Amino acid sequence: MFLARGYHGASLEQIADEAGFSKGVVYSQFESKADLFLALLEQRIDERKGENAGFVDRLVASDVLTLDQGLRALAEHVTARDRADAEWGLLVIEFRVHAARDAELNRRYGEVHERTVAGVADVVTRIYDRAGESLPLPASELARLLLTVGAGARLEQATNSDVLPNALVAELLARVPSSVTSASPAGRANRRRVA
Repeated sequence: MFLARGYHGASLEQIADEAGFSKGVVYSQFESKADLFLALLEQRIDERKGENAGFVDRLVASDVLTLDQGLRALAEHVTARDRADAEWGLLVIEFRVHAARDAELNRRYGEVHERTVAGVADVVTRIYDRAGESLPLPASELARLLLTVGAGARLEQATNSDVLPNALVAELLARVPSSVTSASPAGRANRRRVA
């Protein structure tokens, strides 16, 4: 129901009907629609974490993996998955905007979102470690940048699915870490020393 109608368009009554439960049964498990959504989001985060861990396990086990190859492979994987599951991405964005207007709900969403950030940070760290490279930023900051670019791409693609093809989004995501390196204070200091 959330995917079909959006967060605001779906009611707990409709969700209960669709699931074949009474409204009372749903309310006995969840105090509100937001509680139900956060439970679904936590489940989704766990599923994605497992998918990403499996992908990175296979990637790290490969014979030759440069940092560039690892980041590109990860970006292509994430971009293809996000495009295939575009409605879920938009649903999460809709909920984030809703939660941002309610301090307590925003705090609760933030706690759940930190699990996403930690999962992305872990994946990126493993790729950097496998390549024998140092992260350009703390892993959590780099993860937030990648998530931000991904969310922005989803919004643009929602307007016109032909804009920002997957290959372009993947390329942009793969370049974020190297762009951060050259834009960071340490990267600028290194360029001044070389110059």
